[in-house]
Amino acid sequence: MKWDRRTFLQTLLTWGVTQESLTWLNSNQQLQKYYQTLAEPTHRKLALLVGINDYGQGYSLKGCVTDVERQKDLLIHRFKFNPQDVLTLTDKEATRQGIETAFLEHLIKQAKAGDVVIFHFSGYGNYVNIPPDIVPTITKGQLPGIIAKDGITKTQGNPSTDNILEDTLRLLGRSLSTDKVTMILDTSYHSIGQTVQGNLRVRSFPYPTDNIERDEFTFQAELKQKLPKSKAGSSAGIILTAARSGQLATEIKGNGFSAGLFTYALTQHLWSSVPASRLNITLNKTTEQILPIMGGKQEPQQENSPSQPLFTYYLLPPISQGSEAFISSLEDAEKANITLTGFPANIVRYYGLDSIFYPLNDQSSSTPLQLRSCNGLTGKVRQLSSDQDSNKPLAVGQLLQESLRCLPRSIGLTVALDPKLQRIERVDATSAFSAIDIVSDVMTEGEQPIDCILGLRSSFSTPSSQVQERESYSLFLPGGVELPNTIGKSGEAIKSAIERLRPTLEKLLAMKLWGLTLNEGSSQVPWRVILEGLDPKSYAIAQRQTARTNSKTIQQQTKDNKNVPLEPNLAGLPKVPRGTRLRYRLENLGEKPLYYLVLGINSSGKAIAYVPPYEEDIEPSEDEQRFIEPGMKGFVPATSTGLTWTTSSTKGWEHTLAIAAIAPFEKTLEALKKISEFKTDKDQILTLQNPLVVAKALLQDLETASSQTNTLLEANPDTYILDVKAWSTLSFVYQVI
Repeated sequence: MKWDRRTFLQTLLTWGVTQESLTWLNSNQQLQKYYQTLAEPTHRKLALLVGINDYGQGYSLKGCVTDVERQKDLLIHRFKFNPQDVLTLTDKEATRQGIETAFLEHLIKQAKAGDVVIFHFSGYGNYVNIPPDIVPTITKGQLPGIIAKDGITKTQGNPSTDNILEDTLRLLGRSLSTDKVTMILDTSYHSIGQTVQGNLRVRSFPYPTDNIERDEFTFQAELKQKLPKSKAGSSAGIILTAARSGQLATEIKGNGFSAGLFTYALTQHLWSSVPASRLNITLNKTTEQILPIMGGKQEPQQENSPSQPLFTYYLLPPISQGSEAFISSLEDAEKANITLTGFPANIVRYYGLDSIFYPLNDQSSSTPLQLRSCNGLTGKVRQLSSDQDSNKPLAVGQLLQESLRCLPRSIGLTVALDPKLQRIERVDATSAFSAIDIVSDVMTEGEQPIDCILGLRSSFSTPSSQVQERESYSLFLPGGVELPNTIGKSGEAIKSAIERLRPTLEKLLAMKLWGLTLNEGSSQVPWRVILEGLDPKSYAIAQRQTARTNSKTIQQQTKDNKNVPLEPNLAGLPKVPRGTRLRYRLENLGEKPLYYLVLGINSSGKAIAYVPPYEEDIEPSEDEQRFIEPGMKGFVPATSTGLTWTTSSTKGWEHTLAIAAIAPFEKTLEALKKISEFKTDKDQILTLQNPLVVAKALLQDLETASSQTNTLLEANPDTYILDVKAWSTLSFVYQVI
């Protein structure tokens, strides 16, 4: 692989490093070594992908084979693995012998020094109780292990499992001739004694096992004996796990598909991101997608190789831009089947017909492709032009980038009812929800995606924390985590509970609509936002930036932005103490003025908005701006006004969205003016009593801005048509501690 100057600089920009900062890089030997490693040619890229849905014995998962398909598509089409070098084992192929033999034959025997190796496993895991006479040094007498297709045996009492221990996987990884190894384990070991949590399937087998074959340790001993001395203290490369110890790995439900929540978020980010994203940033972005579903109860973890700590898959994809889909097959010269890859699952759920894609790096001369049907992660497109002479031929594997996003105007909430509710409770709840127009569906069971669960607090409590308030109704995330400030009093009637929860339901729908505008990967609005803490001097907490910009913009960034702080190299989402003063630094890197808003939910569960001054007759101060001029920056809140933005006094998670558009937010402003505290002559931070009204107004404003650049589709009364050249929504999630 050739390491040219352009790719090198693009990689630096991905990390927030400018050309003028190279003196810092020269003093960092670890980074120098990393760049040298990337510059070396990679002769081969090998992958072994394992996914097991059908375990038999009455136990099954839904999304493991989808995980394998998503990883395979990512490696072949994004990272340019040779299809012959990607071996997949699913269901009946993924026996213990099949997995171990494939690792030995496909990976260990073929991999040479400098090669890239990926191992992925999706399936059940659990803990194995180890007798002291086998391994007397084991803490608590347990070791984690994955379960192969033939690993579950019915016995009297609880089933028994035959595991491949995680330590065995590490030894297999160390046995490779290369240290460029990444293992992805979308499984978990901690048991809750059931196969579901909330509305999600759990990848922890519900029982630990006392069964351990002594041959497992004989196999480990053979692997250790064959390790060369140079590998004695080495690591198995990078290991990415779906959850930390004591947490659960879960499966997400989409329209017509299931997938590992971790694998889906990870592959989605790697499809849409630019090259060489640092590993901690990749996991941060992945965790951001998991949080609205599991509420901090599933946090992906990383175990870094000391020699290779930064880039997830140890290579730069030949293509320097991300994509949202690829052509999987052709129907004829103008029609193709596509796979959606680079969108969060909540956007795929509502991605509308007529949406427009362009082939990667070819929007100026290629014919746009219009989405004509969609089923889960697959869709059908056709070229818009009927002039075959002007159409460029379509090709399997061609990467596609989003141009126009169509979203239905009528989007509601899907609420699931706790299965532990009594029949009369379910009947009353269904009747009560039918009177709330923003609730589109009420489900009692099924495999469809949901937005929240109405249930009893005791249903989602651990045995040690159960309370006697059986009739305490509350709202929960799909993963069974209680939403703040939604618990009712004991003895409350379920219809009264639903009426009490109406404002929370409206807020949930507002958050859902805000989330449908996220487009950091696909937006062509060039800007950057840095979240800073003030203690009292400013320091960077997180940074987000659109990447799909032209070369002129990238050159301007390199020239003008010399002191951009690097995002902290910390695992997990940022942690910010309660009461910390915050500031957002907004930088316009393009050639058009940008109007902006900041919206969010704080850790107390309140919807908030920052609004710049809008009164035309008032001259704003130097850093108090209605919009940001090209090449300039603004601060939220403006420093000169004395307005402070502080984290909540309540521990929890805060989620904010920084939104920019090429036209003013007139409808949103009208909605905000209805708040009694609103003032047009200064910037302000407002608590939103009407977040849903604000959310709908925002979508109207983004569509109005898009009308300035959209030349392909006419307005549709049933659809919001949003152009990636007209708006950008960046997401910030951090934990208040």
